[in-house]
Amino acid sequence: MKRFFNFKNLPIFFQNTKLGTVALLLLVASVMSVVFAVAINWIFGLIWLVVVVIGLVFSGQAFKEVSENAQEYLSGLGYRIARSEQEALIRMPIGIILLNQDQKIDWINPYMQSYLDKRDVLGLELSELDGTLAQEINSYADSSDTNTITWQERQFSLFVQQNLRVIYLMDISEYAAIAKQYEDHQLFSGLVSVDNYEEVTEGMSESETSTLRTFVTRSLSDWAADHQIYIRRLNTVHYVMFGYQSALEEAEADKFSVLKAIREATAQQNLPVTLSIGIAYGTPNINQLAKLAQTNLDLALGRGGDQVVVKAEDSAARFYGGATNPMEKRTRVRARMVSQTISELIEQADNIMIAGHVMPDLDSVGAGLGVWRLAQTKNKPAFLVIDEKQVYSDIKLLLAELRKSPADFVAPGSNINDSIIDETRALKLVRDNTLLVLVDHANTNISGASQLLARLGNRVVVIDHHRLAEQGLKDKPLMSYIEPYASSTSELVVELLQYQDQSNAPITKIEATAMLGGIQIDTKNFTLRTGSRTFDAASYLRANGADSNLIQSFMKEKFTDFKARTHLINLAEIQDGNAIVTGENQNNYSGLITAQAADELLQISGVDASFVITKRQDGRVGISARSTGDRNVQRVMEALGGGGHLSNAATQIADVTTDEVKKQLLDVLAEQKEE
Repeated sequence: MKRFFNFKNLPIFFQNTKLGTVALLLLVASVMSVVFAVAINWIFGLIWLVVVVIGLVFSGQAFKEVSENAQEYLSGLGYRIARSEQEALIRMPIGIILLNQDQKIDWINPYMQSYLDKRDVLGLELSELDGTLAQEINSYADSSDTNTITWQERQFSLFVQQNLRVIYLMDISEYAAIAKQYEDHQLFSGLVSVDNYEEVTEGMSESETSTLRTFVTRSLSDWAADHQIYIRRLNTVHYVMFGYQSALEEAEADKFSVLKAIREATAQQNLPVTLSIGIAYGTPNINQLAKLAQTNLDLALGRGGDQVVVKAEDSAARFYGGATNPMEKRTRVRARMVSQTISELIEQADNIMIAGHVMPDLDSVGAGLGVWRLAQTKNKPAFLVIDEKQVYSDIKLLLAELRKSPADFVAPGSNINDSIIDETRALKLVRDNTLLVLVDHANTNISGASQLLARLGNRVVVIDHHRLAEQGLKDKPLMSYIEPYASSTSELVVELLQYQDQSNAPITKIEATAMLGGIQIDTKNFTLRTGSRTFDAASYLRANGADSNLIQSFMKEKFTDFKARTHLINLAEIQDGNAIVTGENQNNYSGLITAQAADELLQISGVDASFVITKRQDGRVGISARSTGDRNVQRVMEALGGGGHLSNAATQIADVTTDEVKKQLLDVLAEQKEE
């Protein structure tokens, strides 16, 4: 009896619960139908019994066949799945490495073995197997993502399953080659401008001009042909170029040698011609490429020319060249036109806000005073925005002297006493038609009135002599007067003033003194970046009462500052023409002392550039960089997040020590030396 009720001894279809239930219900229904048939008529019941028995026999056979077939199918399917898993591990094109608890190789599949020849690898550590492969795997050991590595001159997709100690490697070299081919055939667009063609060819004969033009075109065409770039001349001074990304990479590796070749070849003939190039890439939209190329060319020209700007819309710009001082391109006619345009913008405004950069120097404040005086010639209220809590001693002395001036007018913004305000008050005076004039800077990050700039971003005029930085301004100004050749912004403003009628609002002695001081500071007493226009501006200011003795009184310093500057100079190390000073990390130095130390180091024989690294009062580490003009310190500072002028630049870096910044500086200098 026990054997009879054993579930395992039942027919196979009864072992399936669902099939067994159906069979049992069918049996019960059959028995009940027979009983019901006998009750009606025993003869009919006997016949129905025979029919039911035959039906049950056939049903039982059918259930049995269905159950056996299903069992056979499932068994075969399970075998095939298990077999395919084994075959996949052995034959699929994925390398598999199993490690034991001691991080030694327990097993590898045949596909992985094919990359290791016939080496016996079981029991080896990864470093013993292949040092390069071990380094790549260990670098991504904690990553939950799939990463791409290079091994045996091929590219692999790597995934590390840390909990199971399994490493998967898939060879994706073919797919990587296809992706690289796609990237290499992305289109780039470029615009070329001959910076100083009109200045160089002035006074030349037609034949000489034609010869020069032909030389430039041939040099550009030969260089473009060598790099498989299409170039076409648009007019006398402009060219357009197109090419693939692979050609652009070759040109960048070549550092755009055509700039140096043309500059040096023409300089030997006393006809120094320089080129500026703007190149755009990264989008299939040809119209967008053309617009971005023009923007990049404008940036190259704004930085002084003789350089290449390569930039995609969503990436940082890359700069090449720019190692020479820009040639003077502004003319008296341009200065007069700019003066007229700015005066018209002032006349249309309700009031004018004038702002320099943070921690303003004499050039920034002097230029601001010049623009303030220009507004007075148009009888427009103007305000000079200065944070007097963030100024050096020379500016404090200048502001104190300004406030001694008598108030000729009573309206706010019409006398200098009431026109020097902070940004908080300036924001309250802003109207719908207020004009903001930025002097001595064109960069949002260093603006002394960032909130004003954000509010009046579409009503801004820029007057500056620094090379244009990549960041620049968020919105395009109404007008930009940026002349990198000029000695100072004060020089530019003085020229603008000379074209205005000052009979009703003549320039005052203190204003002339401030602007002359700005010129003296930025030219290091007329020794750097000076031209004939610089001395013309200085002469005009002296004629209007500028006092050199007053400037010297502004520049007087405390004895403690003198000692601090001398101490920094004593720390100087000279390497390859670079004087490098690293201040103590525990001592804070003002930006003025740091800058003065950098200036004085240029007086040392054999020093072409100076870099003074100090801890600032705000906790950041600053670098003041100076050069004699033969080295481009602007590019060095840009590589460290700063900017400035070819011979005068700076940067500030947060959350680092002075020694760490020195190492970063040396790395950048070494990298740029190789270019």
